Amino acid sequence: MSNLTIHTPMAESENANTLEWTRPDQVMQLHRMKLKKRALQARINKTTINTSTQQTTTNLDGLNSSNNLLHRISYCQKRKNPFAINETYKKQKNITKAGIEISNDTTLFELLNIDVQREKPTVDSSMKDSLTFINVLSKLESSNQISDANVPKGAKYIPIDWTLKTKMRFMSPKPFPWNCKLKTSEEASGTTGFVRCLNIGEKETTLDTSPNARFHQCCLIWQHPSLPWLELFPRSAGKVSASLANNALIVNNQNMKDALYREWGDSFRSLFHLLRARQCPYFYVCANTFTVLFRAAGICGLSEIHALVTPTTRGFRQSLKQEEIEYSMPLRKDSKRRSDITDSDSKTVDTVSNTADCQQESDNYEKEEDDDDDDETQDAWLESLGVENSEIKKINHSQARMTLEKESEVDNLKQSLVFVRGVETQALFNFLLNCKSAIAATGTLAGVSPTLLAPTAFHGATLKPLKVRESVVRDNNDRYYSLELKGPLLPHVLPSLCHLMKSSQLEQYSVSCAQLAPTTSFSAARHGHAIGEDHTRGEVPPNIFGQENLSDCGFNEELLSHFCSPDPARIEILDSLKFFNGLYTWS
Repeated sequence: MSNLTIHTPMAESENANTLEWTRPDQVMQLHRMKLKKRALQARINKTTINTSTQQTTTNLDGLNSSNNLLHRISYCQKRKNPFAINETYKKQKNITKAGIEISNDTTLFELLNIDVQREKPTVDSSMKDSLTFINVLSKLESSNQISDANVPKGAKYIPIDWTLKTKMRFMSPKPFPWNCKLKTSEEASGTTGFVRCLNIGEKETTLDTSPNARFHQCCLIWQHPSLPWLELFPRSAGKVSASLANNALIVNNQNMKDALYREWGDSFRSLFHLLRARQCPYFYVCANTFTVLFRAAGICGLSEIHALVTPTTRGFRQSLKQEEIEYSMPLRKDSKRRSDITDSDSKTVDTVSNTADCQQESDNYEKEEDDDDDDETQDAWLESLGVENSEIKKINHSQARMTLEKESEVDNLKQSLVFVRGVETQALFNFLLNCKSAIAATGTLAGVSPTLLAPTAFHGATLKPLKVRESVVRDNNDRYYSLELKGPLLPHVLPSLCHLMKSSQLEQYSVSCAQLAPTTSFSAARHGHAIGEDHTRGEVPPNIFGQENLSDCGFNEELLSHFCSPDPARIEILDSLKFFNGLYTWS
């Protein structure tokens, strides 16, 4: 208890007198002195005051003296916007977003299997290696536009044109690898290659394989009859020629006309048999008023032999009906395919056949017996109404005239084309073989049988060369080499010459054609389908068996595949053709 000190009230009063208390104003005075020292030091060293000092100063805004000092210090420096975003933070944020977009775009491009290149942005140098989906899409669109503008339009194949042509002209800025002046070996090799159906340009042979020999092989055809004093192609019933007097011998000599007709029949029969045996791909029968195109089975992808006739008249079609030849008119809008008839009853056959004719020719056409019954019924009904017999006859006459006018609307027009196939082609052959109207009775070609044109040899055929002429054409100081062919130009001539030019590495040329106008409907009818029907290449299977069966028809493999294409879109009417950069364009 000795250490225990007891403070008495007297002791407390003594300690209060000895200890000095620090008053608040003294504390603030000391604090202000420290601030003055720091401010003076900052002004001398030209440094900024720490944010902690500024925060302390703002907490002491109630003090007037310190406020004045702080305002002086703050105005000495440039005032900053407290709401401004830090630039360093902004760049970091943009880089982070770009990284996110890059990761997302990479995944998307991998899913789409798109190979893209790095885009170089022009806004920020820090984004040089970045890749965004928007930038890549814009780049792809621009590259597609450039590629579409640079890539030439065209096709690698030549369309098939079944139109007969009378003249063809090739134009090229470079000279052709052949000319009209043939050597003995070139002419002989070209003739041998054509007659024997040899591909002298690609297969090993002892024949001359020069461009001149191959060109001469492409300029030969088979024709019957061949009368040097008469022009038998093109045929025209209304053509007037100075050689009419020279033909008076045939017109006035019945024995000569009969001999010509017999020879023509033998040639026509031989050619049709070659077609049925698939040793001739096609041939033409050119009469004065119509032209017939016969095509073998497998050509154009059709599995049956078929034929097309254009132009036709109501009388010609009526003759086909009398011979019970079924046909269709694919270029006529109201045409419908006649159904196959299997009923053995002749009356039923006649009824069904005439019903199909009603769909093709007229909606009011019926069998004569049915017409008589209907007429009697209609006449009796009109008589019951009190109509006189004279008025009834006028009504019947006007109806018959309207029916005939409707049937004759398409006569000698493109829409009058007739298409037959299968066994009906044999019936058409027999009809043409005995058709007296196929031979003109008057005019320049009176008594002369129709002209037969074929790419392969047949009985009584004459080997005819095309007329070829070379020239040089100048246009605005530009020099072009011209090659003109004249004569019966069959559909295989153009693709054969184009293939020859391609193998001769001729880079650029153009072709213009003069067509025989009545035969343009052969190409317009395509494969015998109506024009309005939609056909796409993807839906048509290749005709491999048809092409294999035609391997002995005289065409090489490439030309045969060209004519056996089952795609109707590959058949076009060609007025002009251009070749450039390995592609064909036509109009």
